Amino acid sequence: MVKSLSSNTSPKSIALILAIFSMVLLPSLDGFENNKLTDDPCNGSVENCDKSYTEVSYPETHNAHSTLDDGFNFLASNHRENITHQWDAGFRAFMMDVHHSRYSQDIVNTSFCHGSYATGIHPCVHGSHNGVELLTQLHEKMSQSENDVVTLLLEVYVPYGHVEYILEMSGLIEYVHVQNLNEPWPTIREMVNADKNLVVFIEGSFDSEYPFLHSFTEHGWTTNYADRHPEEMNCDVHRGDSTQPVWHLNNWLALESGLTDFQRAPIVNAYDFLLNRSIECWEIHDSRPTFIAVDWWTDGEAVNVTMTLNQMNHWSDEVPLRATTDSR
Repeated sequence: MVKSLSSNTSPKSIALILAIFSMVLLPSLDGFENNKLTDDPCNGSVENCDKSYTEVSYPETHNAHSTLDDGFNFLASNHRENITHQWDAGFRAFMMDVHHSRYSQDIVNTSFCHGSYATGIHPCVHGSHNGVELLTQLHEKMSQSENDVVTLLLEVYVPYGHVEYILEMSGLIEYVHVQNLNEPWPTIREMVNADKNLVVFIEGSFDSEYPFLHSFTEHGWTTNYADRHPEEMNCDVHRGDSTQPVWHLNNWLALESGLTDFQRAPIVNAYDFLLNRSIECWEIHDSRPTFIAVDWWTDGEAVNVTMTLNQMNHWSDEVPLRATTDSR
């Protein structure tokens, strides 16, 4: 126990004691204040916390908003269960299409829909989710998992200012990370401690007025998508800059009509198929897949595959025992 200072203690002695106190205690307090992470996992694992953003593999849902849960008709749906259930299963990356509603192009009607204008039918006819409402749901989930980094890849059919609007109104704008092209990505810990744990990519060109909207073909690349048969799936670069470390392994099938193939989703989403394809592409490009994107996520184990990959530092490592978390 520290004894109280007597009335005879000199001012010099008091000053010395206070100086020692400030040198010992204050730095530790400062570290506590600026380091939110302790032993809690980051994106599924404590080991991920000190890895850079590109050293982690993330499970991703393609057209995450387009679900039967949310009232999209079957022709336009890519999943049964909505983004809340996707989050609860472990998904932290979401591909979504941003449109205006079919009634108005006002900024307040910025929505998530799915479809092609080339058909002559407005994409939002098949189903629509208000942009602010959906991103608010995501914000609520993020606030419950503050150690996780989240990624959006947006296919944008509206002015960039309207994307900024739904990010602002949902409260997500304060979390967006800005990554300068060709600079090293920060670690998960650094992003979380800075409260900048949301990365937004767009299918579009860079605009300096919106530096938080990263052109995904400038900052990364993708494999082909919507192959017709499993044996056609390969690791070739489909679009983007293959020198970048961020890339999407697109892993879903489509019918000849172009619609997603839900019947064969269990084949390509199966643990062994998806893991083997991921490791094969990792070897070919000497770069781990940053995102593994799937349709009909409940028919497969994309989350468990990324958990396995994140235990590996190199494609040639011994494959760990199969992850046991139930992502369905």
